[in-house]
Amino acid sequence: RKASQEKRMPKAPKPEILINTSSWINIFEIGLHSYLVESFKVHTTPKVVEEIRDGEDFAPDARIFKDFTNKKLIKVIKKSTIPEEIKHEISITSGEMELASAAFDDGNFIVLIDDARVYRVLERAGIKYISSAHIVIDAYLTGSIEKEQAFLMLDKLRISINDNVIEKAKDVILKWK
Repeated sequence: RKASQEKRMPKAPKPEILINTSSWINIFEIGLHSYLVESFKVHTTPKVVEEIRDGEDFAPDARIFKDFTNKKLIKVIKKSTIPEEIKHEISITSGEMELASAAFDDGNFIVLIDDARVYRVLERAGIKYISSAHIVIDAYLTGSIEKEQAFLMLDKLRISINDNVIEKAKDVILKWK
């Protein structure tokens, strides 16, 4: 009874994340998909939904993604027009272009993307981004996973994320007491 009478601190709003196909697969592969939707307001674009649903018949991550979108744990945002600033970027796919356009339209979004080629495009357009390694750091810092788990997850991400990013993430975890 006493606990219910204590004033509760208001919770900080969840950061708004825009996720693409490869980042979803990476987060799923390391087992942080539930953590992601619990800790962040996750959004995606119609193109990403289409790409992931192509794997529905054989990929477990696609079935969970479909379930998360049906339950609105991952919200699908409307397609936005491609801004002039990024219209001529040939180094990024249509799905990434759609993601960048949505983030450009709404400055509250942080793009969760693991493709270093896209980082330069996002930087030039002034769009905030993180990688799956940052989600591992967040899960560790919030006490959701142990240090050993975090390191195993980061090592598993090496197949799709630059070694430099992985080593920096490990340094952050090691320095945190």
